Amino acid sequence: MTGDGPDRPERPERRDGRPGRTGRGGGNGGTRARSADGRLPGPLLRQRAERGPQTVPELPYPSAAVTGTAGCSYAELDRRARSIAARLGAQLQPGSRVMLVYPQGPDLAGALFGCLYAGMAAVPLVLPAPGATEAVARAVRRCAPDIVLTGSDGWTPLAVDRTRTQVLEADGARVSGEPVWRLAQSWRPVGVLPGAPAYQRYHDDGAAGGRVEPAMSHSDLADVTTELAQAVRLGTDEENVGWIAAVHGVEDAVWRILLPIRVTA
Repeated sequence: MTGDGPDRPERPERRDGRPGRTGRGGGNGGTRARSADGRLPGPLLRQRAERGPQTVPELPYPSAAVTGTAGCSYAELDRRARSIAARLGAQLQPGSRVMLVYPQGPDLAGALFGCLYAGMAAVPLVLPAPGATEAVARAVRRCAPDIVLTGSDGWTPLAVDRTRTQVLEADGARVSGEPVWRLAQSWRPVGVLPGAPAYQRYHDDGAAGGRVEPAMSHSDLADVTTELAQAVRLGTDEENVGWIAAVHGVEDAVWRILLPIRVTA
């Protein structure tokens, strides 16, 4: 998988001028639709929330209990996702690019699934710790997101030109100042194509800049998590599950959010 720096080969572009994903699926929401809706990450979470709302999705590894999952129940994660999707849908068109600036945890998980629910492409910038925001400005310049989602707990004075890029604060209590429960009630599902862009991995290269990988579709994410779930069932250890995810272009924090939804009964 390649980045899109000046020294890399050209790739097909989506109609909006952003790079399309080659190989696994169509970055423009195109023709690939092998995955049934029930396997797509967004609809799968909705099913889990309806059938086992109080279940907490977990990975079968000791170290994953704290950092490896969303850290909340299906019902809570679904509520967070619906509230964020409702706000995004009121401000952006499906297919828009949304940067997620959070440390690992339920806020990041809710934002990721909120993008999936809204049919928008998530570009996570996972912070190593609250306050470690020095990479944000160059990531925004490189990725040109339509909006930046971040937390609202006092560590988010991001170095972003807000006259050019909108910043929306979202956590488990409020989204852009509005209560999560109220927004969640106002959410209405959108028709998300399996081949529509869902996720892009961003690499921060420090002062040299950064690079963003081609978009993975909802169907791509379903295929990767299915493969990871099969590896888990075969007894593959945590390190090698992470290696498989990385080979497919899914970063550590993201597979740790998505996979528990797939493997938890």
